[in-house]
Amino acid sequence: MIREITAKTAITRTKIPVAKYVINPYIGCTFGCLYCYARFIGPFKYTGYKWGKDVLVKTNVAQLVEKELIKTKGDFFLSSICDPYQHMEKKYEMTRKIIQILTSHFRKAHIMTKSNLILRDIDLLKDLSVTLTITTDREDVRKILEPGAPSVEERFETLRKLKEAGIDVSVFVGPVIVMDAEHLAYMLSKYVDRVMLDALNYHRQVQMVYEKYGWTDWLTKDKFLEVVERFERVFGKGSVRY
Repeated sequence: MIREITAKTAITRTKIPVAKYVINPYIGCTFGCLYCYARFIGPFKYTGYKWGKDVLVKTNVAQLVEKELIKTKGDFFLSSICDPYQHMEKKYEMTRKIIQILTSHFRKAHIMTKSNLILRDIDLLKDLSVTLTITTDREDVRKILEPGAPSVEERFETLRKLKEAGIDVSVFVGPVIVMDAEHLAYMLSKYVDRVMLDALNYHRQVQMVYEKYGWTDWLTKDKFLEVVERFERVFGKGSVRY
């Protein structure tokens, strides 16, 4: 279910290292990633809706950004509790409108997404930075853990096109899920010089799924460190952050 709402505010402070402020144009996310923290620690938990199916669209978010921007000084992050380029964005263009406002005021923004829809806005990204999230090289794993998100192939194609367009793009491998780590690292090394890895922090979200498919060893710290080591073989120790 898609519900349009009128938000009271648009810009909030954040502790995310790359920015001082965060903007979330949507509450909920149709990508429906099973491991996502936003389903239970963000405002979505108060909606009573189903994660991956129901989304609240802040239809007035662009107007609020325009109004609140004058009170801020610093960079922006899109987004912390939803993917700013989830399916709804194709219709509502909330993220595009926000970027247009930020760039028209010469404000910097960092965008994180799994979506190839970001290519629609490639004309706006020249002075911004983009992080593409690629968590696995296995499409079977993607379909189970990230059921509504773009395919692995689509994400690599998006990465290639962003690089060719001269966009400042990085890759986030997080959370670390089931993969062929050395293969994924090698594939990513064709496009970027460094990557950031993050461990899966909320095991309860996926515990039963991992048990069903025999993936429980991927819930251990040792497995995460093994992935780090495999990436460091390809990129070098100084080029893998975690």
